[in-house]
Amino acid sequence: MSDWRFTTGELAALETDQEAHMMDTCTIGVYHAVPDGYGIPTATYQAGAPVICGLNENVRQEVQSRGEVVMVDAVLRLPVGTAVDSRDRITITHRFGAELTVKPVYNIIGTPRRGASGLLLNLALVTED
Repeated sequence: MSDWRFTTGELAALETDQEAHMMDTCTIGVYHAVPDGYGIPTATYQAGAPVICGLNENVRQEVQSRGEVVMVDAVLRLPVGTAVDSRDRITITHRFGAELTVKPVYNIIGTPRRGASGLLLNLALVTED
């Protein structure tokens, strides 16, 4: 069996091609814990600049994350090198170049991982806060 791997140049070309096909836009809500009136940390999210992305909503699977089983509603592709933390939130602002009237917000499930198509995130739709 041979040990086949992408060369650095091949991987860079794949990433460039994939970024060219990211037709959606999102913002990354960076997690911050702010103490409430009782000193209990409360999650807040500071939205950053718009980022190109690719949202795949044709995913419904269960995964185990932090000791519980949760449903993954979507997978998001981001350009490699995008700063994101598993506590952040993702807001989809544009689909296929068109601004959305209702902008869905997602929690990141698990750890962001690098793939040949970019940085991959499992997402769960936020239905209540």
